[in-house]
Amino acid sequence: MTQALVKVETNNLMAGSFDFSLVTRWLAFAQVSAASVKSYSKGIKRLQEYMADNNIITPTRGEMVVYREYLGNKYQPTTANLYITAAKLFFAFLTTEGFISVNPCEHIKGFKLSNEHKKSALSIEMTKTVLNRFDVSTLQGLRNKALYSLMTCCGLRCVEVQRANFGDLEKIGGVYRLRLQGKGHTQKDSAVNVPESVVKLIFDYLEKRGTIKADYPLFASISNRNNGGRLTTVSISRIIKSALREGGYDSPRLTAHSLRHSAATVALQSGASLREVQQLLRHQKIDTTTIYLHELNALENQASNLAASAFGF
Repeated sequence: MTQALVKVETNNLMAGSFDFSLVTRWLAFAQVSAASVKSYSKGIKRLQEYMADNNIITPTRGEMVVYREYLGNKYQPTTANLYITAAKLFFAFLTTEGFISVNPCEHIKGFKLSNEHKKSALSIEMTKTVLNRFDVSTLQGLRNKALYSLMTCCGLRCVEVQRANFGDLEKIGGVYRLRLQGKGHTQKDSAVNVPESVVKLIFDYLEKRGTIKADYPLFASISNRNNGGRLTTVSISRIIKSALREGGYDSPRLTAHSLRHSAATVALQSGASLREVQQLLRHQKIDTTTIYLHELNALENQASNLAASAFGF
């Protein structure tokens, strides 16, 4: 890992004798991904600011318990847990290397996360409404419709779409397969079946786009600054969010990730097995996929209606 990758902005701040310049050394030692470097660095910066604001020189367990509560009041559980993890790992490194004698964050627990999804799925009717809004007379409209259809039917994440090349779409045994590099993966080690109707939309877009080579991005930018270049995950998110809004669905719970939830939910409703949906979404543990089944069962629960009927409401 290069120094450029693990460089951390510390603003030359120190809380007493506690030297945060060791963060760079820790991240190099940990050999974590670039995304983790960014997240952990942000978490340590919050810890550094908190210690400086509260005149903490060498933190104790009690002070870290208070810090945990501070994070819980200021941030969402997922973010708070990330910052707690960063502190725990950093202090564990300092303890192992002999810079401090005790890890003040040891045994400090994170916050319990809800098993419910934070984003909502689209119904079949909603999905069709959005699908019919794309203007396929333009290159942008063709691209966006193909992109939307692929994400909706195959449950793809934005990062998987962003990393996909034209050469990753192959026909094997009469079935089109798209090789994917998933979240946190360093290579394209999984694949998903792509319906022929979606493949046709993709090919219609590629034909209008022009000359395509195997290593070209499957979906490309049409902006003046990056024409033909790879779309960013932010751009993909914006494309989907704009499509949802144009379809009449503007809610903070409806985003690009909603399409992944839609794929799982509609597949289960249409008769797909839990194992099939697990494979579609590339979940390592089936417990993750089971959440969709629980949510469907909750929607179909008639207990409140039965109670209302019995009470005469």
